Amino acid sequence: MAGKQLVKISSEGKISGVCAGLADYFGMDVSIVRIIWALAVVFGVGAPILIYIIMAIILPDYDPDSVPYKEYRDDDDERY
Repeated sequence: MAGKQLVKISSEGKISGVCAGLADYFGMDVSIVRIIWALAVVFGVGAPILIYIIMAIILPDYDPDSVPYKEYRDDDDERY
């Protein structure tokens, strides 16, 4: 395995999984990534909606056989 790969994680996502994939890639909580993205949309920093659409189209879907990823579970008290 060469390293981490940026993917979209549809099972954890609200729309297409782009923020969940970014959160996993950068080691952040997905809620923080969503808040940053929402603030970028509200304040018009760059072209966040266009970037999100492009990333949703371009990024590959998460494949558990090729990408290391630890799933967040709602029934556990701790996140992995």
